[in-house]
Amino acid sequence: MFLHQRTVHEGRKDYACDNCDKKFGQKSTLFLHQRTVHEGRKDYACDKCERKCRSKLDMVKHQQTVHEGRKDYACDNCEKKYGHKCLLLLHQRTVHEGRKDFACDKCDKKFGTRRSLIVHQRTIHEGRKDFACDKCEKKFGVRKALIIHQQIAHEGRKDFACDKCEKKFGHKSSLLLHQRTIHEGRKDYTCDKCEMKFTQKRGLLSHQKIIHEGQKNYACDNCERKFGNKWNWIAHRMAVHEGRKNFACVNCEKKFRQKSHLLDHQRVVHEGRKDFACDKYQKVFGQKSNSLSHLRTIHKDH
Repeated sequence: MFLHQRTVHEGRKDYACDNCDKKFGQKSTLFLHQRTVHEGRKDYACDKCERKCRSKLDMVKHQQTVHEGRKDYACDNCEKKYGHKCLLLLHQRTVHEGRKDFACDKCDKKFGTRRSLIVHQRTIHEGRKDFACDKCEKKFGVRKALIIHQQIAHEGRKDFACDKCEKKFGHKSSLLLHQRTIHEGRKDYTCDKCEMKFTQKRGLLSHQKIIHEGQKNYACDNCERKFGNKWNWIAHRMAVHEGRKNFACVNCEKKFRQKSHLLDHQRVVHEGRKDFACDKYQKVFGQKSNSLSHLRTIHKDH
């Protein structure tokens, strides 16, 4: 009782650590601190995995949350649940209160957690990629990105399935993008220099650099062609200089150098579609290029 009153109600901390500035209300807490922090001891081993913990309480928490799957701390603002109270408080502070208390001193970015700030500074400003894949040459700034890469690239996992079609994705963000663009038809990024709209911000930025700024940073070393897009540069080399035709039609024996040519072929030849109409005659065309050629040759004086 006296210990409780002294430490809780009077706020006394009579036990000081001689290795740092920390003070404690109980001698046992001081010993635990010295053993785990300064000596690095982890005396409590989990019998279900290789994890070792600093205290018995930490071990109990580990087994409850990891091996039993318990999430006893529920958010009263949403349906989220957590195994640790500190994670619930962090969620409420950053998600529902919108707090970003950790500011980067090298840029204008702010973060909800100190860990996110440290990761940002290490990966963005220092350019560090400390997590290397042991199956390929890829390196990553954070461990989670490495694990996701290994699951998707090397294990072939696609854990996120679309409920509107049969497509599956390795990333949740890829699933959401697919649903937004394919099933909802959304194009949220509009060019301020023309009327073009894009499904992704990177598509808009690429369009502006190539079309409006005229950037073509990818030069072919076999001819004088230059490209604004890396994938067009690669496709050009494979198709023109290597003569590769990697896109085969499943309905006939035809093969094509580019996927867009294969899709045009399937749409026009096998589906019989003619989506491009002349507004002066009653002619219809299967390909836009044929429609434009018709306009240039037949209606050149109009």
